[in-house]
Amino acid sequence: MNRNLVIIIVVIVAIGAVGGIAATLFNKPAQTTMDIGYLPAASYGLLWIAQEKGYFTEQGLQVTLKEYSNVASLVIALKAGEIDGAAVTSVALAAFVRDLDISIVGGNSLDGTALAAYNASGVVDLDDLSGRTLATVLYVPGDFVFKKAMAQTELNVTLSTFFTPADALAALENGNVTAALLWEPYASLAEFRNISLPIWDKDVYPDDYPCCLQAFSKSYLTANPTVATKFIKALVKAEVLAYQQTEQAIPMVKKYLEDIPTAIIYNSIFYIDPALGRARNPLSAYFNTTELQQFFTLLVQSQLLTQNDYANLLTKMDSSYYDKALSELRAENFALPAIYSR
Repeated sequence: MNRNLVIIIVVIVAIGAVGGIAATLFNKPAQTTMDIGYLPAASYGLLWIAQEKGYFTEQGLQVTLKEYSNVASLVIALKAGEIDGAAVTSVALAAFVRDLDISIVGGNSLDGTALAAYNASGVVDLDDLSGRTLATVLYVPGDFVFKKAMAQTELNVTLSTFFTPADALAALENGNVTAALLWEPYASLAEFRNISLPIWDKDVYPDDYPCCLQAFSKSYLTANPTVATKFIKALVKAEVLAYQQTEQAIPMVKKYLEDIPTAIIYNSIFYIDPALGRARNPLSAYFNTTELQQFFTLLVQSQLLTQNDYANLLTKMDSSYYDKALSELRAENFALPAIYSR
């Protein structure tokens, strides 16, 4: 073969190879950016694990996390468009349903509230709260579950409401209240400080209930129709890592809860409490609209939610992204946690 022809062929092949590599690099889909709000609470562990492990990046999402001090400020930020999405407590979503143009697309965590009291108080069951003062936190589903149980027994309890569980715990430690309803990691933190946890949410409400639910603004989802599915897939992968490779997951959560001891973080979301048969505050993207309807019916019965607002809330629940995420994970032969077969 002519030597010049050989050189030309080699050059053409080389150019083609380089061109192929360049096409792969330069035609790589741009990542979708999103701002996601969170609270410094253990129930946001999935979000942090997905961010630190790179599961969001793997899905083509560039996520910026923004911290807020309480549920109310998180909801205000979502309403104002300051963030594109957030995991919001189920009760707060119900309370602000008229003001939020959102789609509720998935879960974030389940359960996670305990009654905390010093042994010297003699509080070992709900009846012992009669005539006492109880600290609660605004817009917390676990607190609502306890309040409903107390209402059913017509207990005479004075409620003192705080914006954060840290404030409720401080009120208990300062002797301003007899007991406090604390969500994680503050329940386990109270236990670490020699405060008893005589009653857990499961004792007054045996079914799982949604702690926080993942919501996005509708306008953001309209502009970015695939992001919710990708986001949920990242959360599910984070869930599996959390309970199969806990030692790897703990420092990822610790990064966002710097002031909380590692042992407390472990106890609050990773430790399988034998008395409960589950984690105290299970991290899970699990989303079941039928179960949610049942839970929100309780809010109607307590008059926290009107029938019209209840109907409005149901229209905001969209499981299509969740269903697609699970379908894609199954197609990828990803082993889903057992809860997703319910």
